[in-house]
Amino acid sequence: MKKKFIALLALLLFLCVTASALFLFHHAGFRVNRSASLPGILYAVSPLGENERIYRGDIVLIDLSKISNPVISRGVERGYVNMREPMLKRIGAAPGDSVTLENDLLRVNGVVSRAVTAPFDSRGGPLAPWPTPLILRPGQYWLVSDPERGFDSRYFGPVGREAFTHRAKPLF
Repeated sequence: MKKKFIALLALLLFLCVTASALFLFHHAGFRVNRSASLPGILYAVSPLGENERIYRGDIVLIDLSKISNPVISRGVERGYVNMREPMLKRIGAAPGDSVTLENDLLRVNGVVSRAVTAPFDSRGGPLAPWPTPLILRPGQYWLVSDPERGFDSRYFGPVGREAFTHRAKPLF
């Protein structure tokens, strides 16, 4: 009985220390990437200033509650988007860039960037590519995922700068 009590106490202590470490880690400016959208596990994040520039290739955290988009709402319903957790995505195109989805390729300013869309999501639901060609207006960005099957602007279109809360840099 005493051994079980000590084992239970040790487990409880371990869980408390782990939870405390994760809480402190989160509030110290680190995020754990739990999605397959980007490589790496641990990211250092810093808040984006209101007028801070964002460049192609940057990784940002997106507050999905600031985006009104029926495709993202369907992603929430299907369970592969979580409104309570910011989405980490790479900027694939910035204001003024030309974006075209055609012949199974994504082109940004005429340069092939990524493989295109899948007709179905991982749960068998239909997916449709965002209509292109388009030129991103001021404040619009095209988000990309590193794996071809990621949920990004290929499906939900450009995203406004106001939805970006932080810049993220992979640590490992």
